Amino acid sequence: MSSRGPGNRDFGRRDHRTSEDRSRDAAARAASRRRRPPPRRRPPSGGHTFLWLLAIVAVVVLLAYAGLRGLADRQDPGDAVTTAAETPNRVVFPEGLRREDIAAILDEKTGLSGQEYLSLTAPGARGRQLARAKQPRSLEGFLFPATYDVYSATTVEELVEQQLTAFADRTAGVDYTAAARKNLTRYDVLIIASMVEREVRRPDERKIVAGIMYNRLRNDMRLDIDATVQYALGSWKTDLTAEDLDTDSPYNTRRYKGLPPGPICNPGEASIRAAARPAATDYLYYVAKNDGTGGHYFARTDAEFQQAVARSRSNAGG
Repeated sequence: MSSRGPGNRDFGRRDHRTSEDRSRDAAARAASRRRRPPPRRRPPSGGHTFLWLLAIVAVVVLLAYAGLRGLADRQDPGDAVTTAAETPNRVVFPEGLRREDIAAILDEKTGLSGQEYLSLTAPGARGRQLARAKQPRSLEGFLFPATYDVYSATTVEELVEQQLTAFADRTAGVDYTAAARKNLTRYDVLIIASMVEREVRRPDERKIVAGIMYNRLRNDMRLDIDATVQYALGSWKTDLTAEDLDTDSPYNTRRYKGLPPGPICNPGEASIRAAARPAATDYLYYVAKNDGTGGHYFARTDAEFQQAVARSRSNAGG
């Protein structure tokens, strides 16, 4: 039987091309496929874009926070917490003040407690460490005189730390070699500097007076410095009586030989440098001229000193 339908009609689709034509068409289609560009990728949907933006913002915020934290970590821990709009109270502590004097300024010109200041700077372990002493010492001498910014958030403890830091910074370059050759410690130099600060008004005389103190110590003489008596009395009174001069205190160099047990004030950098490297002279005495210049007469012998005292009294109208 035949497999084709009635009438022998071909219901299929005939390809009238020759085999050569079909080969050329196949080659053309293959070349066309090679030239066709790669399919385009669909852009991310709106939801994916939003998520990417959120991720970028999060990274920026984290980096900014890390930068601020790093800046805060680099700040001095003694710095007061302030706001950009706050104007600081600029408080001046001149050279030559005692702890009590500084406390009085705090009570008068700031909201800080003078009593708390005295408590924090009283004899203790911190002073002993700074003085390299065996017994507790106060911070007298180490409370560097300068101008300090006091803000509403400043604490007494922060102020004390600022003063101690200023002392360390300003005395870092002091040469103590000359003092060491005289068997004087850095704390001894600070004690001498405190006496120079109270005794001398003219900058050009600091090294000379410091040298006189060195000479008297070497010769086992009393220092006979009135400022130490004033410190022992707790008052910077100018006219000292015979009773004052006989005050029984280890700070009274009119009565006891050698250096007092600690500084009698907080000296400035110039006096510290003078005390560390004094002038080399053979002077053993000095007395205020009382002529309005703030200077002193210097003498090598007791006889010269007595003449200088007479001139000083004459200048003062005595």
